[in-house]
Amino acid sequence: MRTATVAALVLVSACGSSSSEVAPPAPAAAPAVAVDAARPSLVATEQDYDIDGSSVGALRDQISRLGPKDESGKSRDALTVWSIEWAYTPASRPDGCVLRDVKVTLNVAVTLPRWKPPATVSPAVVRSWQTYLKAVRLHEAGHRAIAERNARDVMAALLPLRGANCDQLSDQATRTAEQIVADGRARNRAYDVDTKHGQTQGVVLQP
Repeated sequence: MRTATVAALVLVSACGSSSSEVAPPAPAAAPAVAVDAARPSLVATEQDYDIDGSSVGALRDQISRLGPKDESGKSRDALTVWSIEWAYTPASRPDGCVLRDVKVTLNVAVTLPRWKPPATVSPAVVRSWQTYLKAVRLHEAGHRAIAERNARDVMAALLPLRGANCDQLSDQATRTAEQIVADGRARNRAYDVDTKHGQTQGVVLQP
């Protein structure tokens, strides 16, 4: 028997474009994060970048200059990056080959702006910021939901796979998982189009 692992990386940015890269199959150990047999493991992190200012205009300028950069190098208000890793052990049987120890791990990292209002700032600016940040979180949560669905779809598709031999089955598993990741990438693009990169959800910092 041998263990096979493949990983797919999808980069998704709020108020920006989406892209993906799929790494080719390579022999490797299974992910270190333990998962249940029937569902993916989730590793989620959140980090902030600090901005300052006493007006909406100043905050907008800081976000534009200091926001996380997407894959094109353009600064964004917030950024969600997620990756899916899947691993399995092909096992030969008299009637063919099956996948044992199927593991799927979803890694999600979100970067958000953080602002500590000065004591002299206008209450109206604080309210605008709170409304804006709530909308940013909502939009990024949508990207995460798509990623979680994608990971579940990968797991559900890999578990029942069977093949005449293990080489054939490994090829089929790779094609299946890569197609599911491509579908997830398309859903991310559609989500940004439908929400105008969060604008319809309130991702607009206004006075």
